Amino acid sequence: MPPVVAAVTAISGVIAAGGIAGAITSALVSGVISAALSFVSGALAGKPDSPSSSFGSIRTRGSTQQFRQPITAREMVYGEVRKSGPIIYAGVTDDNKHLHLVIALASHEIEEIGEIFINDLSVPVDDLNENGFVLSGRYKNLIRIKKHLGTDDQLADTDLINDVPEWTSEHRLRGVAYLYVRLRWNRDVFTSGIPNFSAWVKGKKCYDPRTATSYWTPNSALQSNEFLTNTYYGLKADNVDEPELIGATNTCEEIVTTQAIDTPYNNIDTVNNLITMEGDRLQYQTGDRVRVQSGTIGGIITFEYYYVIAYQRKDNPRIALASSLADAISGTRISLTSGAIGVLRKDGEPRYFGGGVLKISAKRGENFTDVLSGMSGNAVFAGGKWRILAGEYQTPTISFSEGDLASGINVETKVSRKDIFNQVQGVYVSPLNDGNPADYPLVKNDTYASQDGSEIKKNLDFPFTQRPHTAQRIAKLQLERMRQEITFVCRFKLTAFKVQVGDNFFFNFERYGWSNKVFEVLNWTLLNDNGAPVIEMTCRENDSSVYDWNNGEETSVDPAPNTSLPNPFDVAVVGGFSLDSILVSTQSGDKIFKVVGSWDLHDDEYVLSGGSYEIEFKESVQDDSDYKSAAKVDGSINQQEITGLQPDTEYDIRIYAYNYIGARSGPSLIEGFVVGSTVLTDTRDWENETYTSEDWENETLTSEDWEA
Repeated sequence: MPPVVAAVTAISGVIAAGGIAGAITSALVSGVISAALSFVSGALAGKPDSPSSSFGSIRTRGSTQQFRQPITAREMVYGEVRKSGPIIYAGVTDDNKHLHLVIALASHEIEEIGEIFINDLSVPVDDLNENGFVLSGRYKNLIRIKKHLGTDDQLADTDLINDVPEWTSEHRLRGVAYLYVRLRWNRDVFTSGIPNFSAWVKGKKCYDPRTATSYWTPNSALQSNEFLTNTYYGLKADNVDEPELIGATNTCEEIVTTQAIDTPYNNIDTVNNLITMEGDRLQYQTGDRVRVQSGTIGGIITFEYYYVIAYQRKDNPRIALASSLADAISGTRISLTSGAIGVLRKDGEPRYFGGGVLKISAKRGENFTDVLSGMSGNAVFAGGKWRILAGEYQTPTISFSEGDLASGINVETKVSRKDIFNQVQGVYVSPLNDGNPADYPLVKNDTYASQDGSEIKKNLDFPFTQRPHTAQRIAKLQLERMRQEITFVCRFKLTAFKVQVGDNFFFNFERYGWSNKVFEVLNWTLLNDNGAPVIEMTCRENDSSVYDWNNGEETSVDPAPNTSLPNPFDVAVVGGFSLDSILVSTQSGDKIFKVVGSWDLHDDEYVLSGGSYEIEFKESVQDDSDYKSAAKVDGSINQQEITGLQPDTEYDIRIYAYNYIGARSGPSLIEGFVVGSTVLTDTRDWENETYTSEDWENETLTSEDWEA
């Protein structure tokens, strides 16, 4: 610290003499003397893939999965993510008929809880009624889902209070966004236990200096500012450079032209103003720029640009359209009046839109780096203020030359071999992959690989990047930045007060042939050099081409790979179920009837191998609750004798198929069957006969065959 004190004393003298005390004193008081003004984000884009990485160890560990744990870290949500969380309450009521779950989604107020996933089944907003009951499909009327946004004045859920004795009006969970889920037991539906519940969540509201309001946004710059200034879980800064923040915010919202993605649409909902897209997964995200490529949609103009509002991402993908990017963020839909089929084309997206989840237990600096990575951004403390910078090229306005130097210059012309790479690949978290981590396409440069003599890959993870094209742009930017290999360290005169960390400047240095060569300030430190104040800077060459991205450079990315695996909970009913009442004549002249059920072998391999069939019966006059099990046989068998039936009595008899996990089909039912109503007769021991009743009915056997 003594050298710093000396530097302050020396500069104070300069201030007094030069009459410029205001600007320089402000810089000193704000902490310039505390050392280098350096990047807060240790990595300018993504986090290297390592065992200790918070993304590798925490974010990829299934944020879409609910779990039970006595103590767990709170979480923050930015942008829109698919999210589950800890089960903070579980209980049963009504003699185990109802199971009640409370699942925490975020430890703060959020904007919206949208589409719900029950396991992998999509339940969109319009498939829940006003009481939260699922309206259609497998879970119709069996599951109720109540959504709570975590406001500071949040009240306890009234249905939870009414249904669960230990839950009272004091259980408000203020500041916690959560789902209250009630399940009604059904053996055919919940065959494999409690399903997993997750939701697409629009997270924290962020302050926008352009409008002086706070709202939900996927804008990476505004998310970075929110965490930087968050006084509870963030860095608690209160001195952000607003003009710089506005510039970064606008950069994030620039529309970048992308490779065209054409998707047919097949329905226009003019009541809810929604467009149904073909396929089982939505390929567009909120904020994407689209236009009608073919067909017509009433309410919009063909070939003019509009912006996507994602509504349902899976099973029956649907979107709304907005007139502007701001309207898409606010959810303001265009009214649609007509339309049937056609094609929408996406050919643009915001430069840096994304979002993600932060664990409060992680170091705040690491969390901040995660958020900044969504825009390949930096945060710099300089001049008493924080500067938030998006990953873009800034044209220099300052020029230095040899006359500004206060020392010799130390130049490095090559990056160390251990730090060099010519390929980049890693993980991002995308709605295209149902909100789960996935590899973004490899970004490589064959020219660099040839220069290096081999392919050298670097892993960079982007936990706050959700679009594959954005991930590729950031990866390419990082690759090109690394190849700007010339760096120098030098002490400058006080003219270097004109620049800060993150700024570009022109540098003219005839000895090295540098004429208006662009350098970026990586480090800025105020020092005392034998009583004279100097500024030591570390600088690296920079060029606008580093940030270039040409339409068509992207590698196309399909949505989550479609699978041909069947839904294990969907088991088809048994086909060809029939009953034969067979008269068995004994030597004593008694008449004994036995009933044989037969059916077609199931088409499902998981029934045939490892599954089973179950036959149940009751008298027709009895209630459904009186069914009794007659037999349960292996899935490879298609015939079984039914015992316990009385002659001249009407029965209802049904058969179920079970697959290997115990999921049950619907019943195949025969009503009003009377034992003895069929005419098949056997005068011998039927059990030892190899002919079937179907053979006899179809007259495939002659009397000679029978006698023989």
